[in-house]
Amino acid sequence: MTGEEAQIWRVYFRATHETNAADYHTELLRRWAPPDMDMTDWASRLLEKNPFVALTDDQIVGFAELDATGFVDYFYVSPDHQRQGVGAALMTTIVSEACTLGVPAITADVSITAKNFFLAHDFEIVESRMNVILGHPAPNFSMIRRLSEPVISHE
Repeated sequence: MTGEEAQIWRVYFRATHETNAADYHTELLRRWAPPDMDMTDWASRLLEKNPFVALTDDQIVGFAELDATGFVDYFYVSPDHQRQGVGAALMTTIVSEACTLGVPAITADVSITAKNFFLAHDFEIVESRMNVILGHPAPNFSMIRRLSEPVISHE
């Protein structure tokens, strides 16, 4: 991850400010991805989260995080590379990793902007939330993708 922090930040910043702009107020976007972000804090976060990255022409165009419990925290694709299979490839990667980890499901708190993408990848809405942050609506969705059904013994 060392040396890739700026590229990953650009993906996050652009996706937050460009892709989410249709659904969220500018003040919220600035809070979530501040233009003056401390890159030391960002680098520390990336070291802790160790995201999967998607590359096109040796440039990072997307990234996704999956923790040991199956929770997806960040999942972002550069606006220039959306609807080109980058998100689908990242989703395939995190599903595979979740299976390797042996978690029964993947969970995520998903923005209204990303809701349809997650639904298209077999996630279900567990809870719809209508948060208000900084006085502005900030809808999001608790979502789950079950990976395996428990085996029921009839002995």
